[in-house]
Amino acid sequence: MLISDDLRWAWIKASAALGLILFLPFVLLATPLAVVARIWWVVLLLSAFGFFVVVFIGAAAGAAQPALLWLEGHIRAWVARFARDPEALWLHWARRSHYPVLGRSCLDRAVALGGREAIFQEALVFLEGGMGTGGHTAGVERLRRAALRGHPEAAFRLAEALRTGHGSLLADPVEAELWYRRAVTLGYGPAAAWLAHAHQVGDGVEPDEAKAAEWGRVAATLQPFPEPSHSLLRHDAGPGDRLVGWTAQARHGLETTADQLVAHQSGRWLVMAVAGFLALLAILSVGFIFWVGSSGLHHLPLFMLLPLVLMLVWQARMLRKGGPKRGRDRLLVDAEAGDPEACYQLGLAYRRGSAHRPKDDLSATLWFRKAADAGHEGAIAAMAEAYLGGHGVVRDPREAARWKARLEEAAPPESTS
Repeated sequence: MLISDDLRWAWIKASAALGLILFLPFVLLATPLAVVARIWWVVLLLSAFGFFVVVFIGAAAGAAQPALLWLEGHIRAWVARFARDPEALWLHWARRSHYPVLGRSCLDRAVALGGREAIFQEALVFLEGGMGTGGHTAGVERLRRAALRGHPEAAFRLAEALRTGHGSLLADPVEAELWYRRAVTLGYGPAAAWLAHAHQVGDGVEPDEAKAAEWGRVAATLQPFPEPSHSLLRHDAGPGDRLVGWTAQARHGLETTADQLVAHQSGRWLVMAVAGFLALLAILSVGFIFWVGSSGLHHLPLFMLLPLVLMLVWQARMLRKGGPKRGRDRLLVDAEAGDPEACYQLGLAYRRGSAHRPKDDLSATLWFRKAADAGHEGAIAAMAEAYLGGHGVVRDPREAARWKARLEEAAPPESTS
């Protein structure tokens, strides 16, 4: 069955099942158990109200995972339960996702099912994600798992890694030839073409004209060769979406207009006045709803406002705890101005990770480098550690030794008594 047909039927069956779950209790309205249906109706209303409150507050506070994205993930998980091939469906969604978080989540769901294609796609993410030596090692390990499950291209890429000593692997031409042969057995033509070339020139095997000709004939029968696969999470792997492009343009225009507006004092006063008016309007609206409905609905409006108040208090606490203390990010401003200590502290912040600054080894290394170029000893030591462990850069012991020597040169000589 094509993925489009499977997806269509999965949505139909999932929607029907969800509709039964949500609306079947209302059948009880015509029975003595009508109170159950009424309670279910109130539960649905309060759930919808609470979710919209969370959506609003999350959007205003810039939540790391928007509530709508969370809901979309759970809806997809529900639909995948009714698909004939859930793994293919999750991979399809990962490829078409325009949000990295959602795309990675879909890929993880596919990998959890244990299929060879999903494991191979995860290997490509590690190999093409710019994660350094650690990513190459993890990618090769996934290639081996997928190849053991019979994935033809995974067997070929594992053979390539073993032949060249990719990442932290030691070159092993003997095992590489075995995996090349396994890939040919699985019908992957480029593996046969490589074996023909290897026996022709003696690359990792003994030169043998007869075997080269034999493998050449096998490669000819497997023509045409497939294009090499790329990670489905690459920014250029997904199809273009006109709506997403229009949304991005509109957002960029709004951000540009806002920047121009707050650049002038009169614009900032205007923004403050509009924000104050909206806040006053919200308070008046809430007060009016409570005043009108409290007597007839037994203080139900106050009960419905409780989740909103709790969420506002929690978001205010999180913003105060993890956000900058002033309107501007002083650490980033000082670092961009060239202060070595600020650059070093910003690098530490990115290395440790927080709600305000997610962990990012590459950004950490860039700020450490800027501070080290200014002579900051802590940053020089951090650069040596980054190259030694492959944090944000490709692991390079010689470069680590060079930074360590520079640190020893910069350290003041010990005084002797």
